[in-house]
Amino acid sequence: MKYFLFFLFPTLLLSQNNILSAEQNLFAMFYNVENLFDTINNPFKNDDEFTPDSKKQWNSERYSHKINKLEQVFMSINNGLMPNIIGLSEVENKVVIEDLLKAPFFKDHNYTIIHQESPDQRGIDCAVLFDSQFELLKYDFIGINNPESSRPTRDIVYVKLKFKTEVFHVFVNHWPSRWGGAEKTNHKRVFAAKVLKKYINRNLKVDDNIVIMGDFNDYPSNESVRDVLVENDFVNMMSSNMVRGLGSYNYKGEWNFIDHVIVSNSLKNRVFSSGAFSKDWMLYINDQGEKYPSRTYGGSNWYGGFSDHLPVYCRIRILPN
Repeated sequence: MKYFLFFLFPTLLLSQNNILSAEQNLFAMFYNVENLFDTINNPFKNDDEFTPDSKKQWNSERYSHKINKLEQVFMSINNGLMPNIIGLSEVENKVVIEDLLKAPFFKDHNYTIIHQESPDQRGIDCAVLFDSQFELLKYDFIGINNPESSRPTRDIVYVKLKFKTEVFHVFVNHWPSRWGGAEKTNHKRVFAAKVLKKYINRNLKVDDNIVIMGDFNDYPSNESVRDVLVENDFVNMMSSNMVRGLGSYNYKGEWNFIDHVIVSNSLKNRVFSSGAFSKDWMLYINDQGEKYPSRTYGGSNWYGGFSDHLPVYCRIRILPN
């Protein structure tokens, strides 16, 4: 991802790829891009519904349309600048990420992609992208091997990044869905939260700079997020007093956050902006006048939208040397 720094006066902006200021800011975002599949059938994954011959009629034209719609979001979310760190979920493979980065907005990008095929049966994965101003120190893929779940879920992607003298630990998540009922599936998300918390406790220190992003399929007040992961060790920016937006997801007319950006206590006073990014052109209004994220599909009906989620983000001040 492209790391951008800002002059205090906009008239002094130099270029998109190298903008310097007296105060440097890191822009991190997460986006569940809703089933970004290629059009090719993978015999080892359950991706048949995203092929040209399926009921969805997922073809090259619709795939290109989807890429173009997502490009609009990335063009706008950081005031026309490329984000420094991007977390993604619901990407089928590395190829679709590379196709996204071929969009005109990302021309001459210098992102590194950290991704691997996850055990998810549908073939949807998580990924982390970061720009060349970061040095990659380490990466890992944390498996969620729940013996009480019949379906494997997505790995958590972890990167350890260095910018000048600072080190950041970034985790991108996509926890098990609520399919079958929130209460009945609660244990799956609690399990994922415990796996992540255990990994952090074993490998990181209390004062490390940690950013946890993702689609948790739970709200800020739910057990997995509030009681297991966050507790007293982290701050959920989606339930902080600076959060912007009503939520990242609308379920039956009710907005809330199931996509989160959570930071360690070492960063909480350095986050100066966070929330869900939303513009009117990213939304649709139903017959009852309720606003929802403009999605790509509803069942087999192609709506040609962006995603059923809104992206979430935070801006973090970088300490001077």
